[in-house]
Amino acid sequence: MQTLLPELLFPILQWAPKEVFNGTIALVCWSWRDVVLSCSMRHFLFSNRFHAYTKKWILPKTLVGHTYPVYTIAVGQDGRIYSGSADHTIRVWSGTDGSHLKTLKGHTNSVRALAFGQSSSIYSGSGDHTIRVWSGTDGTHLQTLEGHTCCVFALAVGQDGRIYSGSGDMTIRVWSGADGTHMQTLAGHTQAVSVLAIGKDGRIYSGSWDTTIQVWSGIDGTHLQTLKGHTDTICTLAIGVDGTIRVWSGTNGTHLQTIRGYTLVVFALALGQDGRIYSGSEMEVNIW
Repeated sequence: MQTLLPELLFPILQWAPKEVFNGTIALVCWSWRDVVLSCSMRHFLFSNRFHAYTKKWILPKTLVGHTYPVYTIAVGQDGRIYSGSADHTIRVWSGTDGSHLKTLKGHTNSVRALAFGQSSSIYSGSGDHTIRVWSGTDGTHLQTLEGHTCCVFALAVGQDGRIYSGSGDMTIRVWSGADGTHMQTLAGHTQAVSVLAIGKDGRIYSGSWDTTIQVWSGIDGTHLQTLKGHTDTICTLAIGVDGTIRVWSGTNGTHLQTIRGYTLVVFALALGQDGRIYSGSEMEVNIW
């Protein structure tokens, strides 16, 4: 029954109206909850996503192991998936079959940010105010960067190897990728810096709880521009808590488009080289 259930109901769900999908079918599956909770139909019911090109429903894969919410996800060039959690750990998963490969321990609070260095090093930011550097080869702890006075929410690595960290102390710190020394502090946000991204032109983009995106020079750290439009915390440079995706021009910073429709907060997003999207929510990592 476990293997046949999705196959039997899939044709019905594919063509059923939304009301039937969310109502009758859901009730039927709930009566078989012991089976549904252990098969892909559970993810089918909760994802409710339809692929516009293949005209098929998308069944996400779930990687289970964290004991508290997943706050951040990163995908390495080798395809491995790294997930940071409120359980203070970083879990490493196979990008091929999703199997658990390793658990990195050392932080004493939630892991809120992940980034990759040029030498395959892995950087993790935490609620313990520190940034830890890990070997991308065997996961050993290499170094701890200290200086922030609040949670490290965001990390990004520039093309020159510099490390940028955004914190609840409202600052962005710049670190040397060679030896981890503190080089510069960028100040301008009025609330926590929640996300960082580096443009192809080297510019640094920082999103904040103050609802703005600040643009900084990757050469000397000078403030270049402020992008306004969101009405609530910017959790990633893709999706904000206000339930919208805003698209900005990378050339002049003008607002191009707003995509609406989200009703829940997505705390973590990463894009794989194969085009898959990895999202973190609650205690699961979903692959779409």
